[in-house]
Amino acid sequence: MRWKEIIDRQWHGILYSYSQIFFARSSWYGLLLMLASFVNPVIGISGLLAVLITNIMADIFTLNPHTIREGAYGFNSAMVGMGLGSLFEMNSVFFLMLFMMSALCLILSIGLHGFLSKYQLPYMGLPFLFSMWLIILAAKFFTHLLPFHVGSYPFLSDYIFKVNQVNLLQVPKMAVIFCRSLGAVFFQSNFLVGAIIAVGLFLYSRISFTLACLGFLTAFSIYRLVGIDTNDLVNLFVGSNFIFFAIAIGGFFIVPNIWSYLMVIAIVPLVTLIHYGSSEMLSVFNLPAFTFSFTITTLFFLYALKWRTNGKRIHAVEWQHSSPEKNLYEFISSNDNRRFYKYYPVSLPFWGEWMLSQGHDGKITHIGDWSKALDFIILDDEMKSYTLPGNKVEDFYCYNKPVLASGDAYVENIVDNIDDNEIADVNTKQNWGNSIILNHGNGLYSQVSHIKKESFKVKVGDYVKRGEPIALCGSSGRSPEPHIHFQLQTVPVLGAKTFDYPIASYIVKENKKFDLKIFEVPKEGQTILNPEINPLLKAAFYFIPGKKLRWNWNGNIENWEVYTDAWNRINIWCPETNSLARVENDGVVFRFNHFEGNRKSFLYHFYLSCYKVFLGYYSELSLDEKYPMLHKTNFIVQWFEDLTVPFVQIVKSKYNMVYAFADDMHYTSKIELKSSSVTRMANLILHKNNYTILLNSNGFYKIEILENNKKTIALCEAQ
Repeated sequence: MRWKEIIDRQWHGILYSYSQIFFARSSWYGLLLMLASFVNPVIGISGLLAVLITNIMADIFTLNPHTIREGAYGFNSAMVGMGLGSLFEMNSVFFLMLFMMSALCLILSIGLHGFLSKYQLPYMGLPFLFSMWLIILAAKFFTHLLPFHVGSYPFLSDYIFKVNQVNLLQVPKMAVIFCRSLGAVFFQSNFLVGAIIAVGLFLYSRISFTLACLGFLTAFSIYRLVGIDTNDLVNLFVGSNFIFFAIAIGGFFIVPNIWSYLMVIAIVPLVTLIHYGSSEMLSVFNLPAFTFSFTITTLFFLYALKWRTNGKRIHAVEWQHSSPEKNLYEFISSNDNRRFYKYYPVSLPFWGEWMLSQGHDGKITHIGDWSKALDFIILDDEMKSYTLPGNKVEDFYCYNKPVLASGDAYVENIVDNIDDNEIADVNTKQNWGNSIILNHGNGLYSQVSHIKKESFKVKVGDYVKRGEPIALCGSSGRSPEPHIHFQLQTVPVLGAKTFDYPIASYIVKENKKFDLKIFEVPKEGQTILNPEINPLLKAAFYFIPGKKLRWNWNGNIENWEVYTDAWNRINIWCPETNSLARVENDGVVFRFNHFEGNRKSFLYHFYLSCYKVFLGYYSELSLDEKYPMLHKTNFIVQWFEDLTVPFVQIVKSKYNMVYAFADDMHYTSKIELKSSSVTRMANLILHKNNYTILLNSNGFYKIEILENNKKTIALCEAQ
């Protein structure tokens, strides 16, 4: 088993080493690039040997196996190996130097990673640069290390000559120079090599390809403008610098959008200046600049971003997916979900159905420093807050109702010595009445006022959980009738300045219809409810580490296992389809935030059908959400979306769920949910799935899938 793991790691380490050169993580693209390097067999063999030496040494020294597999150690070695193969003849000294340079690349990669990671910067091609400069400077002392010349390999002369004839094809000059610039990355300034790289790059990432074209076209235009010979772009890494920089800044380290594209255009002239300036300085030592201008410009640009005070337009990639498309779609997804992470979850301080009698910027008392507060009362069907005669506090529906902790917190302060007012009277001397201030941590405090005297169930210093009863509603202080006053503030001072802060989740009831709100502020006059969680829904969607489910989808068995990864994220893993879905559950809403793997799997349908699930049941409640990326459509539309999405999202996928049936609201044993996944381009429906999710007392029972007018059923056989 261990040998199989090592072979698998080394195989993928080789392929990913090649794809990493073009900021990609793909085994097929890596294989294509490796084959492209073998257009010149000597260069191809040298590059492959260098990768093998580096990765095997990394395994021998028990370096991080994941890093080896990802090709992070090998991609610099691949370029050094190809460089040596293009500069020197193969002999015993050559192979000794190849071994030494491959080892040096590994050492430099480790050392530079350790140094630059302190500044959260990548080491990129620095090991390649230092290794190549070192061998070029040292080579004059090695008399047995023979320089490569045209007659070095007579048996390859005719073949190489014919391959180079491809450069003479009747193709637009700009296209020839572009492809030869790409080929020069493999030390083969050849149209065929570059064309293979370009086609593979387009198939792997449309955004990377367009950025490569943009960077090259900008450089080509600059060359024309300032009078530099454009043929110079095909020389060692000259044109490649602009291509690499465009991909790195336009979509790899930066989330691709219109601003990243404009940034590429703006900075390419600087890359040109740095390249020719550094070339002149290095020429003193007879050293080529290679990728120096791209590497230095990219590193300083990324470092400069860390000093910004506003990151609205240029967004650094937080989690690298080695694909501009994935980086962008993940950013869109996380941006949509950012409301779940941006705020500490604060709940409403009551149970049941209440009406917001005065909201933010209310005209009665919510003005000035106290404008961002909320007042709640209870109304009957006749929109009255009391039962007749209504002349004492006990007649009011909300009086004596429990007040709840709005979040996990320590009790910071309590005021409890003020009597309730007579109806229509107010106590302006003790304006806030009996109050409690909770400390939620990190400078967030909540205050509830006008509480009933001597009704507190907690004391200062106690720790309370969200939803725990802490007092009773009263009418003390400036309160003409019983109500709950609720506000958020940044200091533990009674009556401190309020600030705008959303409620984590609540239900709006209007005309007997329910609408779930997530991290919004209730509006004055709305009838709202603190969500009640349904035990059946809560149990079914409670995916804890170690939980296992077995599904039978038309005879295809999928065994799911839930685990927590190193970043404490909850994942559902299906080994049969090699698919993974990542979930989050805050106790009120279950939601997916990532999927990768087989889109023909049932796990993918589960991701689509249950993308967002509110864990309470309210009849005919409807949830709407946007999927982060395109789902279930043909590759032509996908490619079109990839090309346009950095500027405008033309193709959109939407999710809807309706709470269709529950056999009992309090002792539920059966629930039926209906959801849909629709992908549109403008008003044209590209793809649509309909789902029916059935739950019983055991949890999931079955999910019915209607796709392309074909109905299939997935049964949950074990959970």
